[in-house]
Amino acid sequence: MKQPTHPPYLPMSDLEKQLKRCFFSRPDLAGKILTPDELSSYIFWLVTTQRSLPEAHPPMAAPIAGILSAGADTVSLKKALAACFGEQDESRYLPEKKDISLDRMMRYMPAHWHTSDSFELYYVFSGECPIHFPGETVVCHPGSVLIAAPGALHATPCYGDDRVLMTSLVRASTFEHVFWNQLNSQNLMSVFFRQALHQGGSAAYLWFDTPRDRELEDLLTCMEQELSQELPYSSQMVNTLMSAFFLLLLRRYERTAQLPRTGDLHWKRKFSSLFQYIQDHAATTSLPEIAARFHYSERQISRIVKMCTGMNYAHLITKLRMEKAALLLKQSSLTMDEIAAAVGYSGVSSFYRAFEQYYSCSPGSYRKTNL
Repeated sequence: MKQPTHPPYLPMSDLEKQLKRCFFSRPDLAGKILTPDELSSYIFWLVTTQRSLPEAHPPMAAPIAGILSAGADTVSLKKALAACFGEQDESRYLPEKKDISLDRMMRYMPAHWHTSDSFELYYVFSGECPIHFPGETVVCHPGSVLIAAPGALHATPCYGDDRVLMTSLVRASTFEHVFWNQLNSQNLMSVFFRQALHQGGSAAYLWFDTPRDRELEDLLTCMEQELSQELPYSSQMVNTLMSAFFLLLLRRYERTAQLPRTGDLHWKRKFSSLFQYIQDHAATTSLPEIAARFHYSERQISRIVKMCTGMNYAHLITKLRMEKAALLLKQSSLTMDEIAAAVGYSGVSSFYRAFEQYYSCSPGSYRKTNL
């Protein structure tokens, strides 16, 4: 594998230079985000009058070839292009037998509203790159990482010679494997991420407003190089590199995560320390004690917990206690009385009842099964 390089700025390609001239020749595009049909008409105009886009992304290749052919059905070709732009589905945009794609955003291609059935990851190498959602614009700076969930309607204008925006599609099933399943289930921020990205809606995203990180950029560049080569186990290698990217992102920048300012789910940085405290003191804390410590009412704490985890406070405490108990049963030789006390139960009988209700088996059976 070649040594990664980290260009803060990439020269414009000949195609991007042509797109720039075309874009500025159309004042009607200024400040506008196109619909898929409008972008289809623009592409049709580019190909037929400007002879641009001689090579296109595979999903667009067939319609564009049709446009260049004599006697082609214009209406059908425009519909085929619009279908490519409206929803970026995995069958069109991800190579066969590949789980992840990685590309540099083409500069001066008009921004358009679209969704995807995959997760979309954006990383800004240079320039200021706004990402639009309905009712909100997230301005990403060099180092910013934004993950848009499947179904999130958004647009990504990339107008500027200095803007270098990396975009990646990750199959939803692969995202489950390389991201969800490697998170610590007892980490409340992980619970929050799952809730945020699985809630759906038109503005579901996670945004890490971070400084440029050389190691994160190394991983992206290595993925880009790996995808450009047809080597054995390439798909597995890219999945592993993406997994490392997510884990390093969380290790260093988890507390910088931000979510949409619209809708019911609105993250505040103060919540990080609140959830960390709940996690660390689930065996001993109480709702009144947490409310007093963080200067919220008990009702507000309950609403914050429900909003961010999808669980009420009592269920969250039970979850944390039971997961810690399961870990102690598997990894320690503590007695049942000691484990019950360690996770916040004054008597072993109440611990037994809670554990059996949660895991549908006794603590003793669980320990024997997981030795």
